[in-house]
Amino acid sequence: MVTSVCLQTPLTELYNDLGDVVRLFFGEVSVSAEKGDLCIVHSMDELGHLVRIGECSARRPLTPACSDPLLEKRLRKRAAKSCLYDALKAYTGQKPPWGSLTGIRPTRLFFEQLEQGKSMEEAERALCKTFDLDADKASLLRQIAQVQRALSMPKPGDIDVYVGIPFCTTRCTYCSFAATDLKHGGPLVDPYVEAVQREMRLCAPSLAGYRVRCIYIGGGTPTALRVEQLAQVIETAKECFPCQGEFTVEAGRPDTITPEMLKMLREHGVGRVSVNPQTMNDETLRRIGRAHSAGDVVRAYGQIREAGFEAVNMDVILGLPGETLRDVEDTLSRIQQLDPDNLTVHTLAIKRASKLHELGQQPETPQAQQMVDFARQRAGEMGMEPYYLYRQKYMAGNLENVGYAKPGKACLYNVDIMEEIAPIAAFGAGAISKWLYPRTRRIERAPNVKNIEQYIQRVEEMARRKQALWEARV
Repeated sequence: MVTSVCLQTPLTELYNDLGDVVRLFFGEVSVSAEKGDLCIVHSMDELGHLVRIGECSARRPLTPACSDPLLEKRLRKRAAKSCLYDALKAYTGQKPPWGSLTGIRPTRLFFEQLEQGKSMEEAERALCKTFDLDADKASLLRQIAQVQRALSMPKPGDIDVYVGIPFCTTRCTYCSFAATDLKHGGPLVDPYVEAVQREMRLCAPSLAGYRVRCIYIGGGTPTALRVEQLAQVIETAKECFPCQGEFTVEAGRPDTITPEMLKMLREHGVGRVSVNPQTMNDETLRRIGRAHSAGDVVRAYGQIREAGFEAVNMDVILGLPGETLRDVEDTLSRIQQLDPDNLTVHTLAIKRASKLHELGQQPETPQAQQMVDFARQRAGEMGMEPYYLYRQKYMAGNLENVGYAKPGKACLYNVDIMEEIAPIAAFGAGAISKWLYPRTRRIERAPNVKNIEQYIQRVEEMARRKQALWEARV
């Protein structure tokens, strides 16, 4: 078993990128220039890139010089990564479903092919050839591109607003977010609510000239707050950033959903909510630290429908510890009976900040692809189409997260943030604001500190970061 890899390369600036390719095949292994269980040597000569792993080797030609230095750098990185991928594929006999791709947003590559004048079919073939994608993954990208092309896209002057609420009733074992449970973080809730309102008010004048396309209040679990606390946050967001468009709140945990909470959300103009079971298996729910049952999900969903929200999303996670394909089939069958408007299908990713990582848990991959295939099939049976996709490191089976929606029910904010096609003003601990430069495809970020206490103490500084980002946009 390979637990550490020695990687030698003359392109030290690409070390992290090449390390990501190694992890496609060996999982979360240590990659360094020192000794390892396996030695990989990447070199370059007049013929191009050469990678040797024991008796296996692969070669890729050098990329020709071009007038665009950013493009030249990108193509050189692609050639080096592809050469390493070829050698590892030969050495291990494995073929990852997403081929050599290690990035978060593969849909961007598909759209780039379309921008070059290729048809949908030609774009599919190009990605399969260039990156060794499985045909069904390229087909999935094509479906998403078709759906997104029919959606309302951001216009110049549009902006999205995100407000993060980093509190939950309990902390899930797989969670790596900068959030805390109310048992430990309860005393911080009131000062946090005051701080995030202050940050929004301080930044509102800098954003007065923009049209707010979407407001998204996420977490954590926003509905873990008391009704009056969340109402204060929502009222301030609406006051600072008037929005006639999409308004979403992650209700998330069904144990936080009450008629009083739902009434407040509807009265404040919230149109979209999420109730996220993750699984409908009570034993798994206890194992991962959720404080609710599958029955609570059904109860909460019924209350949400009675309240008259425009769209309801449900999240599931595939590959949870101890779950089998049969468990996933049962979860999705029960969700199908509820008939939500959106379904977000996550493949478990065990991040370093999670309790599962601390316990040495690894993603269970043998049935991961079957689970993903079944979810895609069941979403289709529910009348949904895939409309956004993203990938993460350390995912079971090197697979993907996919958002599905019924026609007319896609969440525009999800598309905006995953495809990075709209500026985002983000408030709260760990929130990251982004400004886009479309001509160069450059993105400038202004991150807030993740620690909740530090955020409360430094909220004025966080506001100044955003103000500087927007003032420098020209």
